[in-house]
Amino acid sequence: MTPDWLQDDLKRIEDLLLATAGSSPHPMVSEASTHLIKAGGKRVRPTLVMLAARAGETGVPSTDLAAAAIELVHLATLYHDDVIDETETRRGAPTVHSKWGTEVAVLSGDYLFALGCGLGADAGGEVPGILARAIAQVCEGQIIETGSLGDPERSIEQYLHTIERKTAALFRAACELGAATAGAPPRERAALVVYGESLGLAFQVVDDLLDLVGDPQVTGKVPGTDLREGVFTLPVLLGRDRDDDLRRMLVDGERDLEPWLAGLRRAGALEETQRRAEAYAIRARSALDVFDESPWRAELLAMVDRVMGQL
Repeated sequence: MTPDWLQDDLKRIEDLLLATAGSSPHPMVSEASTHLIKAGGKRVRPTLVMLAARAGETGVPSTDLAAAAIELVHLATLYHDDVIDETETRRGAPTVHSKWGTEVAVLSGDYLFALGCGLGADAGGEVPGILARAIAQVCEGQIIETGSLGDPERSIEQYLHTIERKTAALFRAACELGAATAGAPPRERAALVVYGESLGLAFQVVDDLLDLVGDPQVTGKVPGTDLREGVFTLPVLLGRDRDDDLRRMLVDGERDLEPWLAGLRRAGALEETQRRAEAYAIRARSALDVFDESPWRAELLAMVDRVMGQL
């Protein structure tokens, strides 16, 4: 259960998100831009900002601005991802492109990027630079992944390089934004950056594993979606490298999930993927050893447990 003090923090951020994304006097702009905010979400990245800020001075206005800014950036990436993937629903609601068309979805995503950068500029200090670098890394990761679609020779190193940017960059930036705006000491700030990056990597590896073996009622995804779309993730790449039959299946374009699952289990690829996710989780938890026990540290540890608890 989320503690009251964190609920209060996130309520402020939620209000700021809606006020910022809904600031246009034109109804269609505001409706499209707030569509995914109103659909809900876990608000993982702003939560990381607010928790990391507890390592320094709390209640700094720029912390709230940074938390809302990084969530707007994240939402913008989802708008664009849904266009690229031709996704029809997200968070139980129609995607923006399925409701208003591709042009509106792309422009709304651009609009949210700009609004997020505007909040970052209002926050000042290091915030604009941290945010800009994270945006560049996310876009770089998405471009790299798009370029590797359907490539049976995609290496595990290329996969890791991609998820460090596409996913972990915003987790890392969220923790750095919280620490920077709160004036956390350098040692504590560095630890939070390691925590954020490690949590982001664990999050993505777990998500890639759940894409193959997760309950669709929980994940909201049809099992094997990434494989069918040519996004070859860690378990598939591990299986390819360990099993010649799986390598042939990948080259030949075999995308039926059942033979893949049988082969991945035979090769131990699912177990190895889980082991690697657990290693990232251990690194995330260990990074917090520099901090004394506290309610906010406990919440950061609980976030790791929630990610790993999905398996």
